[in-house]
Amino acid sequence: MKKPSLIAALTLSSVFTAAVLVPTLASAQSSLSSSSLSSSSLQPGKPGTPKTREISDGLVVNLIGDILGPGISDHVGVMTGDLGTMTSIGEGEEFAIIFGDSWRGANFGQGEWMSPVGVVAELDAEGRIVIKRPLNEGDHVEQLVEYSHHDGLTLIPSDIINLDGTLYMQGMWNKGIGNVRSTQIWRSTDQGQTWQSVSRNSANYLGGKGQLITWEQGPDGYVYMMSTSFQRKNDVYLARFLPEDIGDHTSWEHYQLNQDGTGTWGNTATPILGEQVSAGEMSLRYIDGHWVLAMFNAETWAIEVRVSEEIQRDWNEIEPASVVVAGAGGWGAEQDAGNFTQLYGGYIVPGSTLDNLDIVVSQWNTNNNSRYMSTQFNVKGLDTFFGIESDAPAARTMMAPQPERIGNQSVIQVEETPVDPTAADQLQLEGLMEEATDLSIVPLEDGARF
Repeated sequence: MKKPSLIAALTLSSVFTAAVLVPTLASAQSSLSSSSLSSSSLQPGKPGTPKTREISDGLVVNLIGDILGPGISDHVGVMTGDLGTMTSIGEGEEFAIIFGDSWRGANFGQGEWMSPVGVVAELDAEGRIVIKRPLNEGDHVEQLVEYSHHDGLTLIPSDIINLDGTLYMQGMWNKGIGNVRSTQIWRSTDQGQTWQSVSRNSANYLGGKGQLITWEQGPDGYVYMMSTSFQRKNDVYLARFLPEDIGDHTSWEHYQLNQDGTGTWGNTATPILGEQVSAGEMSLRYIDGHWVLAMFNAETWAIEVRVSEEIQRDWNEIEPASVVVAGAGGWGAEQDAGNFTQLYGGYIVPGSTLDNLDIVVSQWNTNNNSRYMSTQFNVKGLDTFFGIESDAPAARTMMAPQPERIGNQSVIQVEETPVDPTAADQLQLEGLMEEATDLSIVPLEDGARF
C-alpha cells in the first residue's frame, strides 16, 4: 500500500480554477527551442529506480513487425508515425488506429507533417496488423483535426474509445512536446471520418495530472479514466463518469485512495499508482474480466503491464510484467523485445486476450532520425504471470509467431536520411535519451494561449 507521505490529495471544489488545485506546473521545454518536437523535452523519470534490463520471467514476447513503412502503409499515404492507440469499429474485426506526429515520407520529417492521423486495420491470419484504408474519407490519410503546425504546434492523441458506435478521441495541444497548452475531446459519429469538438479543458486541470489519459468503459456502464501529466515524471490518477458526461469535467468523479487501502469517489484525487513509476503513455482495457493497464514507465525504461480484477484499488500492490524493455545493448545491438532502444507508447490491440496480447510500441533514434516507427509485439504468458486461470478459448485466432521472428531485422527498415529543410526549421531535435538530459524548465505564463 502506498505510504501516506507520498500521497498528495487534490481537492476539486472548482475544477476549472487553477488556484483551487495546485500551483501551475512548470512545463518542460528544450533549452534550444520551445517549438522543438522531441520526446526529450519531457522530464526524465524519478531518480533511484534501477532500469529494467530483461523482460519478465515466464513471458514469451515476439517482435511481429512495423505497422507503417514502404510496402506496408504507402498505399494510404503515410509511412512514418508514432503512438497508435486503437479501438474496435463496426461489427466485424476492423479497428481504428490513431497515430501521433506522422509524415508521408519514409523517414522522420519527410513530406507533410500530420497529427493526429487515423487508419482502419485488422489482424491477418498470422496475427499481424494490416492497414486497409484511411480512417478519413478518401484514398489517403489526412490530419483528423484541421490546424497548422505553426511554430511547433502539434496535437498529440492520448486515447480513443468507442461508446455505442460513437468514437471519442482525447488529445493534448503542445507547443514543444511536454509543454501542454490545453486538452480537448472530439467525437465522430461516422466511424472516424469526421470529428467535432466536444469540450476543451485547461492544461492545469487536476493540477496538470489530467493531460495524458487512457479510458475504457467498464461492465457497470461507467467510463474509467487513468491520467497523468505529459512530462513522464508523475503518478497515475483514476476518475470515472457516465458516457453522457464525457464532455462535462464537473461531473467526473475522482478516486481517493485511503491509507487502509480502501477508497472513495468524489472531488478529491490521490494517486493510485506511483511507486517506482514515472508514467508515460498508457493503455487501459477491460479484457477477460480483468482491467489491463499497459504503460511506458520512464523510470524503468520499460513497457509494463499490470492486471487487476478491480480497478478501484491500490495499483502499487501489483507487480508489473515487463514486456518490452530498452535493455542495455543500445542501437548497436539487435533490436528485439529485450533491447528496444528509446522506446515509448505501448497500446493494446483490440481482440487481445490475457494469454495472447498484442501491443504497439514506438521507437525513435533521436541522434540521427534513422528510426521513428510504431511496431507490433505479441505477448504470451500474462495469464500465468498474474496467476489467472481461464478455461475459455482465446477470443481470436492468431498463429504463434515463429522463434526466428524475435528481433528479425528484416522487419525494421533503417536508413539515415536528412530531414528536409522545411521540417528542420520547425523541429529542433533532441530526443528521449538513455541518460538524463539537461532541461530548461520554463513555466507557462498565466492565461497563455497557443
